[in-house]
Amino acid sequence: MTDFTFIHAADIHLDSPLAGLSRKDEAFSELVRGATRRAFSNVVDLAIAEEARFVVIAGDLYDGTWKDQATGQFAIRELARLTRAGIRAVVLFGNHDAESRVSRHFTPPEGVFLLSNRQCETVRFDDLGVAIHGRSYREAATTENIAATYCPPERGMFNIAALHTALDGHDGHANYAPCSLGELQAAGHDYWALGHVHEPAIRSEHPHIVFPGNTQGRNVRETGAKGAMLVRVADGAVRSVEHRACDEARWAQVAADVRGAGDYAEALGEIRRLLASSVREADGRPLAARVTVMADGAVGRRMRADPAWAEGEVRATAAGVSGDLWIEKVRLATDDTVPMGLPPELVQLLEEALNDPDCARAVAAATAPLVAKLPADVGDADIAPLVTAARAGDSAALLGAARAAVAARLGEGED
Repeated sequence: MTDFTFIHAADIHLDSPLAGLSRKDEAFSELVRGATRRAFSNVVDLAIAEEARFVVIAGDLYDGTWKDQATGQFAIRELARLTRAGIRAVVLFGNHDAESRVSRHFTPPEGVFLLSNRQCETVRFDDLGVAIHGRSYREAATTENIAATYCPPERGMFNIAALHTALDGHDGHANYAPCSLGELQAAGHDYWALGHVHEPAIRSEHPHIVFPGNTQGRNVRETGAKGAMLVRVADGAVRSVEHRACDEARWAQVAADVRGAGDYAEALGEIRRLLASSVREADGRPLAARVTVMADGAVGRRMRADPAWAEGEVRATAAGVSGDLWIEKVRLATDDTVPMGLPPELVQLLEEALNDPDCARAVAAATAPLVAKLPADVGDADIAPLVTAARAGDSAALLGAARAAVAARLGEGED
């Protein structure tokens, strides 16, 4: 059995949109558009540079039904780049690219093997002494334990089993093709090339049971470096498994605790420092960050009074840190979980309501029966503007006063 290197990748999700990028900053969206394609190209580049003998793709090469043929054509071009370099590829289809969702596949180039969805199939590379076993998904929602149907390992071969699975369950991922770690360990294969879970993880070393994670983070929940596993085999055993970054853009969640800041300049200075650190960790890639600000005292009150202005300040600070830094969202919080002020979505709805004649008429009709019952003096400074607006029949003023009152109540309890 010869020594060799192979690449284990999964969850490429070609042409999947990077969620939220186009709604607020078209320039940044344009910068990272096509990131999933470039990440796959980087996987191919890695295989060629490391002189890998083959690549295993453990599911979700695609992201569902093609919007047009360009997605499939791109995949074939990149796979052909591998085969022209003498590198073979074995592709398993997972839930996102199951036969039921992607109605057709282009004929792959020679040297690319698409695993059957009817039963476990084995691809043998006799020159390397390698047998690769796997079964593609027939249906997107595959809830049976398909690992139990896999071919047994072949004697005298290095056996790789490719499987798209949530294993024993994973937060944020549908529990498809469920099975246990112990079950895979007992199956006798040398390396389990898993897919579906988007965080890289080595779940076992005897034998190796590995998730490479996805090749490109697609939203703010998928932070950190994304890529593929570089696996080296010598004397019939795994010698090393190394995660290599292949992504084109990064996501980060930045928690800025500025409680105790003496003034606004000090708070922004700390936010600037944290953003700069996140940019450095992105290794030169464009970065989309969600910033959660925890503030108290005068700084907290100022942010609470005008959340839109506070968000603008954070975005302006980010612009001074890097031209490749984009703020996906700013959250103002009194602690790790409780928002301060009104959520941006509610602010937008209220602003639209203020200019909607139908909404104004509905508010007037709903409040009219209550106006006669109001006392002459409500004795509450926050509520008084609401009462004045209601008595005057001014629906726009009533909605504006309600917004200010709710925002003020959300800020109670601060110093």
